[in-house]
Amino acid sequence: MENTQQFRGWYMVGAVHLLLALIFGAAYSFGAFFTVLQTNFDAGRFSTASIFSLTALIYYVIGVFSGAWSDRIPVRTVTSAGILLLSLGFLASSLLSSSLTLFLAAFCILVGLGVGLVYVPAVSTIQRWFIVHRSSASGLALAGTGLGTLMGPMAAGALMQHLSWQSTMQVYAGAIALLGLAAAASLRGRPEELGQHPDGIRPDAAVSRKAAPAGTGVTLRQAARQARFWWLFSAIFFGSIGLFLALVHINPYAQQQGLDVTQANLLIGLIGVGNIGGRLVLGRIGDRMGPQRFLVLVTLSLAVLCGLWSSAQGFLALAAFALLFGAANGGCIALYPAVASTWFGTGNLGAILGALYIAVGIAAVAGGSVAGLLFDLYRSYTSSIVLAGASALLSAAGVVLAARSTP
Repeated sequence: MENTQQFRGWYMVGAVHLLLALIFGAAYSFGAFFTVLQTNFDAGRFSTASIFSLTALIYYVIGVFSGAWSDRIPVRTVTSAGILLLSLGFLASSLLSSSLTLFLAAFCILVGLGVGLVYVPAVSTIQRWFIVHRSSASGLALAGTGLGTLMGPMAAGALMQHLSWQSTMQVYAGAIALLGLAAAASLRGRPEELGQHPDGIRPDAAVSRKAAPAGTGVTLRQAARQARFWWLFSAIFFGSIGLFLALVHINPYAQQQGLDVTQANLLIGLIGVGNIGGRLVLGRIGDRMGPQRFLVLVTLSLAVLCGLWSSAQGFLALAAFALLFGAANGGCIALYPAVASTWFGTGNLGAILGALYIAVGIAAVAGGSVAGLLFDLYRSYTSSIVLAGASALLSAAGVVLAARSTP
Protein backbone atom coordinates (compact mmCIF):
# COMPACT_ATOMS: atom_id res chain seq x y z
CA MET A 1 0.00 0.00 0.00
CA GLU A 2 1.36 3.44 -0.93
CA ASN A 3 2.48 5.65 1.94
CA THR A 4 0.26 8.74 1.96
CA GLN A 5 1.66 10.50 5.02
CA GLN A 6 2.71 14.12 4.68
CA PHE A 7 6.17 14.64 3.22
CA ARG A 8 8.58 15.21 6.12
CA GLY A 9 11.49 16.68 4.18
CA TRP A 10 10.64 20.29 5.00
CA TYR A 11 10.48 19.39 8.69
CA MET A 12 14.04 18.13 8.32
CA VAL A 13 14.98 21.49 6.80
CA GLY A 14 13.51 23.25 9.87
CA ALA A 15 15.36 20.97 12.28
CA VAL A 16 18.68 21.43 10.47
CA HIS A 17 18.11 25.20 10.31
CA LEU A 18 17.70 25.26 14.11
CA LEU A 19 20.71 23.02 14.71
CA LEU A 20 22.98 25.16 12.52
CA ALA A 21 21.71 28.35 14.16
CA LEU A 22 22.53 26.88 17.59
CA ILE A 23 26.00 25.54 16.83
CA PHE A 24 27.23 28.56 14.90
CA GLY A 25 25.48 30.99 17.23
CA ALA A 26 27.45 29.32 20.02
CA ALA A 27 30.74 29.24 18.11
CA TYR A 28 30.57 32.84 16.89
CA SER A 29 29.36 34.15 20.24
CA PHE A 30 33.04 33.93 21.15
CA GLY A 31 33.45 37.43 19.70
CA ALA A 32 31.18 38.81 22.42
CA PHE A 33 33.29 37.10 25.10
CA PHE A 34 36.62 38.18 23.57
CA THR A 35 37.34 41.32 25.61
CA VAL A 36 36.14 39.96 28.95
CA LEU A 37 38.16 36.75 28.47
CA GLN A 38 41.24 38.75 27.56
CA THR A 39 40.81 40.77 30.77
CA ASN A 40 39.97 37.75 32.95
CA PHE A 41 43.04 35.78 31.87
CA ASP A 42 45.29 38.85 31.37
CA ALA A 43 46.10 37.46 27.93
CA GLY A 44 47.21 39.02 24.67
CA ARG A 45 45.02 39.27 21.60
CA PHE A 46 46.89 36.50 19.83
CA SER A 47 46.38 34.05 22.70
CA THR A 48 42.71 34.92 23.02
CA ALA A 49 42.05 34.86 19.28
CA SER A 50 43.81 31.49 18.99
CA ILE A 51 40.95 29.95 20.99
CA PHE A 52 38.51 30.68 18.18
CA SER A 53 40.94 29.74 15.39
CA LEU A 54 41.78 26.37 16.95
CA THR A 55 38.11 25.66 17.61
CA ALA A 56 37.20 26.38 13.97
CA LEU A 57 40.00 24.17 12.69
CA ILE A 58 38.89 21.30 14.95
CA TYR A 59 35.24 21.34 13.89
CA TYR A 60 36.03 21.38 10.19
CA VAL A 61 38.53 18.51 10.54
CA ILE A 62 36.09 16.49 12.66
CA GLY A 63 33.54 16.82 9.85
CA VAL A 64 35.41 14.13 7.89
CA PHE A 65 34.76 11.58 10.61
CA SER A 66 31.29 12.72 11.67
CA GLY A 67 30.12 12.72 8.08
CA ALA A 68 31.33 9.15 7.62
CA TRP A 69 29.67 8.04 10.88
CA SER A 70 26.34 9.59 9.87
CA ASP A 71 26.51 7.61 6.60
CA ARG A 72 26.43 4.41 8.68
CA ILE A 73 24.62 5.12 11.96
CA PRO A 74 21.49 7.20 12.63
CA VAL A 75 22.16 10.89 12.06
CA ARG A 76 20.18 11.78 15.19
CA THR A 77 22.67 9.77 17.26
CA VAL A 78 25.69 11.62 15.86
CA THR A 79 24.10 15.08 16.10
CA SER A 80 22.75 14.44 19.61
CA ALA A 81 26.26 13.52 20.75
CA GLY A 82 27.51 16.73 19.18
CA ILE A 83 24.90 18.84 20.98
CA LEU A 84 25.79 17.26 24.32
CA LEU A 85 29.51 17.94 23.81
CA LEU A 86 28.83 21.52 22.71
CA SER A 87 26.67 22.16 25.77
CA LEU A 88 29.28 20.54 28.01
CA GLY A 89 31.96 22.72 26.41
CA PHE A 90 30.20 25.92 27.45
CA LEU A 91 29.44 24.58 30.92
CA ALA A 92 32.98 23.34 31.55
CA SER A 93 34.54 26.54 30.19
CA SER A 94 32.43 28.65 32.54
CA LEU A 95 33.88 26.74 35.50
CA LEU A 96 37.53 27.12 34.42
CA SER A 97 37.99 30.86 34.85
CA SER A 98 41.28 30.55 36.75
CA SER A 99 43.42 28.99 34.01
CA LEU A 100 43.69 30.05 30.37
CA THR A 101 45.25 26.69 29.47
CA LEU A 102 42.36 24.69 30.95
CA PHE A 103 39.79 27.06 29.45
CA LEU A 104 41.43 26.79 26.02
CA ALA A 105 41.50 22.99 26.23
CA ALA A 106 37.85 22.71 27.32
CA PHE A 107 36.49 25.24 24.84
CA CYS A 108 38.55 24.20 21.82
CA ILE A 109 38.15 20.46 22.25
CA LEU A 110 34.54 20.19 23.46
CA VAL A 111 33.05 23.01 21.38
CA GLY A 112 35.12 21.98 18.35
CA LEU A 113 33.97 18.36 18.65
CA GLY A 114 30.37 19.44 19.27
CA VAL A 115 30.10 21.66 16.21
CA GLY A 116 31.99 19.13 14.10
CA LEU A 117 29.63 16.29 15.01
CA VAL A 118 26.55 18.31 14.03
CA TYR A 119 27.49 20.38 10.97
CA VAL A 120 28.32 17.93 8.18
CA PRO A 121 25.80 15.21 9.21
CA ALA A 122 23.01 17.81 9.34
CA VAL A 123 23.90 19.33 5.95
CA SER A 124 24.21 15.86 4.38
CA THR A 125 20.74 14.93 5.60
CA ILE A 126 19.10 17.64 3.48
CA GLN A 127 20.85 16.43 0.32
CA ARG A 128 19.30 12.96 0.77
CA TRP A 129 15.78 14.27 1.33
CA PHE A 130 15.74 16.37 -1.84
CA ILE A 131 16.77 16.16 -5.49
CA VAL A 132 14.46 18.45 -7.46
CA HIS A 133 14.42 21.13 -4.74
CA ARG A 134 17.87 20.40 -3.39
CA SER A 135 19.37 23.90 -3.77
CA SER A 136 16.32 25.59 -2.25
CA ALA A 137 16.25 23.18 0.70
CA SER A 138 20.00 23.61 1.24
CA GLY A 139 19.64 27.37 1.20
CA LEU A 140 16.81 27.35 3.75
CA ALA A 141 18.64 24.95 6.06
CA LEU A 142 22.01 26.67 5.78
CA ALA A 143 20.41 30.05 6.47
CA GLY A 144 20.49 28.83 10.07
CA THR A 145 24.28 29.32 9.98
CA GLY A 146 23.88 32.97 9.04
CA LEU A 147 21.14 33.48 11.62
CA GLY A 148 23.28 31.99 14.37
CA THR A 149 26.31 34.03 13.31
CA LEU A 150 24.21 37.19 13.55
CA MET A 151 22.22 36.43 16.71
CA GLY A 152 24.72 34.44 18.81
CA PRO A 153 27.07 37.34 19.64
CA MET A 154 24.14 39.75 20.07
CA ALA A 155 22.40 37.47 22.58
CA ALA A 156 25.62 36.92 24.52
CA GLY A 157 26.29 40.64 24.66
CA ALA A 158 22.75 41.35 25.88
CA LEU A 159 22.99 38.68 28.58
CA MET A 160 26.34 39.98 29.82
CA GLN A 161 24.76 43.35 30.54
CA HIS A 162 22.95 41.58 33.40
CA LEU A 163 25.02 38.43 34.08
CA SER A 164 28.66 37.49 34.42
CA TRP A 165 30.37 35.89 31.46
CA GLN A 166 30.39 32.59 33.37
CA SER A 167 26.62 32.71 33.95
CA THR A 168 26.07 33.71 30.32
CA MET A 169 27.98 30.63 29.17
CA GLN A 170 25.87 28.48 31.49
CA VAL A 171 22.67 29.92 30.01
CA TYR A 172 24.04 29.07 26.57
CA ALA A 173 24.83 25.54 27.73
CA GLY A 174 21.25 25.00 28.91
CA ALA A 175 19.66 26.50 25.78
CA ILE A 176 21.89 24.48 23.47
CA ALA A 177 21.01 21.22 25.24
CA LEU A 178 17.27 21.93 25.44
CA LEU A 179 16.68 23.12 21.87
CA GLY A 180 19.46 21.13 20.20
CA LEU A 181 18.49 17.71 21.53
CA ALA A 182 14.86 18.27 20.51
CA ALA A 183 15.91 19.20 16.95
CA ALA A 184 18.45 16.36 16.69
CA ALA A 185 15.92 13.77 17.87
CA SER A 186 13.59 14.66 14.99
CA LEU A 187 16.21 14.06 12.29
CA ARG A 188 16.05 11.09 9.95
CA GLY A 189 19.01 10.64 7.65
CA ARG A 190 17.04 9.29 4.69
CA PRO A 191 13.40 9.55 3.60
CA GLU A 192 13.29 5.76 3.27
CA GLU A 193 13.44 5.53 7.08
CA LEU A 194 9.89 6.92 7.13
CA GLY A 195 8.72 5.08 4.03
CA GLN A 196 9.04 8.21 1.87
CA HIS A 197 10.97 9.34 -1.20
CA PRO A 198 13.13 12.41 -1.98
CA ASP A 199 10.95 15.49 -2.63
CA GLY A 200 7.94 13.34 -1.71
CA ILE A 201 7.92 11.97 -5.25
CA ARG A 202 7.91 8.25 -6.10
CA PRO A 203 10.91 7.09 -8.20
CA ASP A 204 8.61 6.07 -11.05
CA ALA A 205 6.99 9.53 -11.27
CA ALA A 206 7.60 11.44 -14.47
CA VAL A 207 10.01 13.98 -13.03
CA SER A 208 13.35 14.97 -14.51
CA ARG A 209 16.16 14.23 -12.06
CA LYS A 210 19.60 15.28 -13.15
CA ALA A 211 21.34 14.15 -9.97
CA ALA A 212 22.27 10.65 -8.95
CA PRO A 213 19.40 8.88 -7.19
CA ALA A 214 19.29 9.27 -3.43
CA GLY A 215 21.30 6.67 -1.56
CA THR A 216 23.66 5.96 -4.48
CA GLY A 217 27.08 7.33 -5.28
CA VAL A 218 30.80 6.85 -4.82
CA THR A 219 32.74 6.38 -1.59
CA LEU A 220 35.12 9.02 -0.24
CA ARG A 221 38.07 6.92 -1.38
CA GLN A 222 36.64 6.73 -4.91
CA ALA A 223 35.80 10.43 -4.93
CA ALA A 224 39.30 11.39 -3.76
CA ARG A 225 40.73 9.55 -6.77
CA GLN A 226 38.86 11.87 -9.11
CA ALA A 227 40.33 15.16 -10.30
CA ARG A 228 36.82 16.58 -9.95
CA PHE A 229 36.95 16.19 -6.16
CA TRP A 230 40.20 18.14 -5.83
CA TRP A 231 39.10 20.88 -8.20
CA LEU A 232 35.97 21.32 -6.08
CA PHE A 233 38.09 21.27 -2.90
CA SER A 234 40.25 24.07 -4.32
CA ALA A 235 37.14 25.99 -5.41
CA ILE A 236 35.69 25.86 -1.89
CA PHE A 237 39.05 26.89 -0.40
CA PHE A 238 39.53 29.91 -2.66
CA GLY A 239 35.85 30.82 -2.44
CA SER A 240 36.06 30.93 1.35
CA ILE A 241 39.22 33.06 1.52
CA GLY A 242 37.40 36.29 0.70
CA LEU A 243 34.62 35.73 3.23
CA PHE A 244 36.94 35.26 6.20
CA LEU A 245 39.18 38.06 4.97
CA ALA A 246 36.20 40.44 4.92
CA LEU A 247 34.82 39.28 8.27
CA VAL A 248 38.15 39.89 9.99
CA HIS A 249 39.29 43.06 8.23
CA ILE A 250 36.29 45.10 7.11
CA ASN A 251 36.07 46.57 10.62
CA PRO A 252 39.63 47.98 10.73
CA TYR A 253 39.34 48.94 7.04
CA ALA A 254 36.26 51.02 7.84
CA GLN A 255 37.88 52.64 10.86
CA GLN A 256 40.91 53.45 8.72
CA GLN A 257 38.52 55.41 6.50
CA GLY A 258 37.31 57.36 9.51
CA LEU A 259 34.08 55.51 10.34
CA ASP A 260 33.23 55.16 14.01
CA VAL A 261 33.34 51.85 15.90
CA THR A 262 29.55 51.37 15.81
CA GLN A 263 29.40 51.72 12.03
CA ALA A 264 32.43 49.46 11.58
CA ASN A 265 30.84 46.73 13.73
CA LEU A 266 27.56 47.10 11.86
CA LEU A 267 29.31 46.23 8.60
CA ILE A 268 30.14 42.78 9.99
CA GLY A 269 26.48 42.30 10.89
CA LEU A 270 25.45 43.37 7.38
CA ILE A 271 27.67 40.66 5.88
CA GLY A 272 25.73 38.21 8.08
CA VAL A 273 22.36 39.63 7.00
CA GLY A 274 23.35 39.40 3.33
CA ASN A 275 24.60 35.88 3.92
CA ILE A 276 21.19 34.79 5.19
CA GLY A 277 19.41 36.41 2.25
CA GLY A 278 21.78 34.84 -0.25
CA ARG A 279 21.21 31.35 1.10
CA LEU A 280 17.43 31.79 1.05
CA VAL A 281 17.06 33.44 -2.36
CA LEU A 282 19.99 32.26 -4.47
CA GLY A 283 19.42 28.59 -3.64
CA ARG A 284 16.02 28.75 -5.36
CA ILE A 285 17.57 30.23 -8.49
CA GLY A 286 20.09 27.39 -8.44
CA ASP A 287 17.21 24.89 -8.67
CA ARG A 288 16.00 26.56 -11.86
CA MET A 289 19.32 27.30 -13.54
CA GLY A 290 21.22 24.27 -12.25
CA PRO A 291 23.49 24.49 -9.19
CA GLN A 292 26.74 24.00 -11.10
CA ARG A 293 26.20 26.77 -13.66
CA PHE A 294 24.79 29.17 -11.10
CA LEU A 295 27.68 28.53 -8.69
CA VAL A 296 30.12 29.74 -11.35
CA LEU A 297 28.13 32.95 -11.87
CA VAL A 298 27.78 33.67 -8.15
CA THR A 299 31.48 33.04 -7.56
CA LEU A 300 32.43 35.40 -10.39
CA SER A 301 30.23 38.05 -8.80
CA LEU A 302 32.48 37.87 -5.72
CA ALA A 303 35.40 39.11 -7.83
CA VAL A 304 33.27 41.99 -9.18
CA LEU A 305 32.21 42.90 -5.64
CA CYS A 306 35.84 43.06 -4.53
CA GLY A 307 36.22 45.81 -7.13
CA LEU A 308 33.32 47.60 -5.43
CA TRP A 309 35.08 47.17 -2.07
CA SER A 310 38.30 48.72 -3.37
CA SER A 311 36.45 51.84 -4.54
CA ALA A 312 33.92 52.12 -1.71
CA GLN A 313 34.13 55.35 0.26
CA GLY A 314 31.95 56.06 3.27
CA PHE A 315 29.47 54.01 5.26
CA LEU A 316 26.71 53.67 2.64
CA ALA A 317 29.04 52.32 -0.04
CA LEU A 318 30.65 49.89 2.37
CA ALA A 319 27.23 48.82 3.66
CA ALA A 320 26.11 48.05 0.09
CA PHE A 321 29.27 46.02 -0.43
CA ALA A 322 28.80 44.13 2.84
CA LEU A 323 25.21 43.15 2.02
CA LEU A 324 25.97 42.06 -1.56
CA PHE A 325 29.21 40.30 -0.67
CA GLY A 326 27.49 38.45 2.16
CA ALA A 327 24.64 37.44 -0.16
CA ALA A 328 27.00 36.09 -2.84
CA ASN A 329 28.96 34.11 -0.24
CA GLY A 330 25.70 32.77 1.19
CA GLY A 331 24.69 31.60 -2.27
CA CYS A 332 27.99 29.78 -2.72
CA ILE A 333 27.68 28.07 0.67
CA ALA A 334 24.15 26.89 -0.21
CA LEU A 335 25.27 25.57 -3.60
CA TYR A 336 28.43 23.68 -2.59
CA PRO A 337 26.61 20.64 -1.08
CA ALA A 338 24.06 20.62 -3.92
CA VAL A 339 26.86 20.47 -6.50
CA ALA A 340 28.74 17.81 -4.51
CA SER A 341 25.66 15.58 -4.24
CA THR A 342 25.00 15.97 -7.97
CA TRP A 343 28.52 14.83 -8.85
CA PHE A 344 29.20 12.22 -6.15
CA GLY A 345 25.74 10.99 -5.12
CA THR A 346 24.40 10.85 -1.58
CA GLY A 347 25.28 7.33 -0.45
CA ASN A 348 28.50 8.50 1.26
CA LEU A 349 27.93 12.23 1.06
CA GLY A 350 28.64 12.85 4.76
CA ALA A 351 32.21 11.65 4.46
CA ILE A 352 32.71 13.47 1.15
CA LEU A 353 31.35 16.80 2.41
CA GLY A 354 33.39 16.46 5.58
CA ALA A 355 36.56 16.08 3.52
CA LEU A 356 35.62 18.98 1.24
CA TYR A 357 34.88 21.30 4.16
CA ILE A 358 38.43 20.94 5.46
CA ALA A 359 39.07 23.56 2.77
CA VAL A 360 36.88 25.99 4.72
CA GLY A 361 38.81 25.37 7.92
CA ILE A 362 42.11 26.10 6.18
CA ALA A 363 40.61 29.24 4.61
CA ALA A 364 39.34 30.38 8.02
CA VAL A 365 42.90 30.38 9.33
CA ALA A 366 44.55 31.68 6.14
CA GLY A 367 42.09 34.36 5.05
CA GLY A 368 42.48 36.67 8.01
CA SER A 369 46.15 36.03 8.75
CA VAL A 370 47.47 36.49 5.19
CA ALA A 371 45.51 39.73 4.82
CA GLY A 372 46.94 40.92 8.13
CA LEU A 373 50.46 40.11 6.94
CA LEU A 374 49.90 42.01 3.69
CA PHE A 375 48.69 45.03 5.64
CA ASP A 376 51.74 44.89 7.92
CA LEU A 377 53.98 44.81 4.84
CA TYR A 378 52.29 47.49 2.74
CA ARG A 379 50.29 49.50 5.34
CA SER A 380 47.28 49.29 3.04
CA TYR A 381 44.38 46.92 2.42
CA THR A 382 44.63 47.23 -1.37
CA SER A 383 46.70 44.07 -1.77
CA SER A 384 44.35 42.18 0.58
CA ILE A 385 41.31 43.14 -1.50
CA VAL A 386 43.17 42.09 -4.65
CA LEU A 387 43.86 38.75 -2.93
CA ALA A 388 40.13 38.32 -2.23
CA GLY A 389 39.20 39.11 -5.84
CA ALA A 390 41.87 36.82 -7.29
CA SER A 391 40.77 34.03 -4.96
CA ALA A 392 37.20 34.37 -6.24
CA LEU A 393 38.41 34.05 -9.85
CA LEU A 394 40.42 30.96 -8.93
CA SER A 395 37.36 29.51 -7.20
CA ALA A 396 35.21 29.98 -10.31
CA ALA A 397 37.93 28.37 -12.41
CA GLY A 398 37.99 25.43 -9.99
CA VAL A 399 34.25 24.83 -10.43
CA VAL A 400 34.56 24.98 -14.23
CA LEU A 401 37.50 22.56 -14.24
CA ALA A 402 35.67 20.23 -11.87
CA ALA A 403 32.64 20.19 -14.16
CA ARG A 404 34.82 19.37 -17.17
CA SER A 405 36.68 16.59 -15.38
CA THR A 406 35.55 13.09 -16.14
CA PRO A 407 34.15 11.15 -13.13
